[in-house]
Amino acid sequence: MGIGKIDNYKFYDGFEGEEIEVSTTDEDMETLHIWEGYFWDIFGEPTLDGKGWLGFTRDLNQFEGAFGDNGKAIITDLQEYIDDLKIYENRKFRFEDTREVYELILSWLLEAQNNCKEIYVKVF
Repeated sequence: MGIGKIDNYKFYDGFEGEEIEVSTTDEDMETLHIWEGYFWDIFGEPTLDGKGWLGFTRDLNQFEGAFGDNGKAIITDLQEYIDDLKIYENRKFRFEDTREVYELILSWLLEAQNNCKEIYVKVF
């Protein structure tokens, strides 16, 4: 039996600007609330190698999915988003806490991949 939904605001509280919420219907998984600046720090300067962008890199830089006009998206191909995130594994980030945010998102996506069919992303 689960403990109920937990909201993790560690990487949003105290910031101004857009909030990115990543969640699922699984009651045992926390909902992440992340300041948009961390997302830009991770995904905002993608490679321009001509191979195309995946996951959050595509969504953020092309203003698609939750980063488009609708402000929300349902993601079913979690492996695509995990693969996208792994591209930035060795990146030097601008903000001190971005590495921890990166690790949190990656571990959260891996857990979601094992427990859920889809996740929800909202931008406020």
